[in-house]
Amino acid sequence: MLKRLSIFIVGIALSWPVYAQQGSSEDNSKLSDIVARLQSGDLHTGEAAFNDLMTRTASEERNYPQPQTSSDSLGKFLVRHPDQGDQIKLGLVHLLATENHLFIQDKNPPADAYTDDDLEHYKQLVYTVASLNDERVIPVLVGAMTTGGIAERGLLKYGEAALGPLREALTSSDALVRARALGISLTILKQKKDPASHAQVLSLINKSLKDPALVVRGHAVQEIDCLDDRKDFVSVLEQIAKNDPDQLLGKALDGGDGDQFYPVRADARRALRDIQSNTGCGHSSAAKPKG
Repeated sequence: MLKRLSIFIVGIALSWPVYAQQGSSEDNSKLSDIVARLQSGDLHTGEAAFNDLMTRTASEERNYPQPQTSSDSLGKFLVRHPDQGDQIKLGLVHLLATENHLFIQDKNPPADAYTDDDLEHYKQLVYTVASLNDERVIPVLVGAMTTGGIAERGLLKYGEAALGPLREALTSSDALVRARALGISLTILKQKKDPASHAQVLSLINKSLKDPALVVRGHAVQEIDCLDDRKDFVSVLEQIAKNDPDQLLGKALDGGDGDQFYPVRADARRALRDIQSNTGCGHSSAAKPKG
């Protein structure tokens, strides 16, 4: 009897690696399916795959005592699955590139192209991709940067590595993209605090002051107001305050345009007042129209 029991125990021990290997193979197959669906190019297929991935991540994280954010959980999940981790990252990058096109770049989507739930999913996807420590996410974060702070903070994390893709975005046909690329590029360059970077800051601002879009010119003027050497731009600001051509409906709060409203002129007047009074940038208010 004892001999039979010993043989039985040995048999279980020998068979365990086989069962473990089969479980690992099944696990890899499921993850491969998720990766394939992330890269499908279809919004709802990609959404379902993303939700499956996050559910899987959260499920594994329950085995650990400390509560984690979703980004922390995903990071640890990728470490636990090294064979699939890189493909999962690339799948997420591919999915965000697809959704950037739908939610940001497509200016005339069909009326039923997406719902509020789809938009909420997109925000979560941007947050998730921004949390990955991988420079390959930089181009898709540039594609999402007009959505606001999450993508912008993600780009600032990469610092100088993000400047190349941002420089390309400065040539975009979309004025809002150019304005956001300008702002983020200047923030990165200012953080370096060296003469070469400051020279690049001045070059970008001067070039953007000639941009055909008022949103870009206005942002460049606002950036001037925050420079340490903004006094060097007084004559330039005075010309802008008189001659910037774009007019909008309304009336400037400072009355500088009479009964009209030229927003970039108003921004320039505000910067000049801040310089004259030696106050912080954006201190006075003039750029918002009345009415």
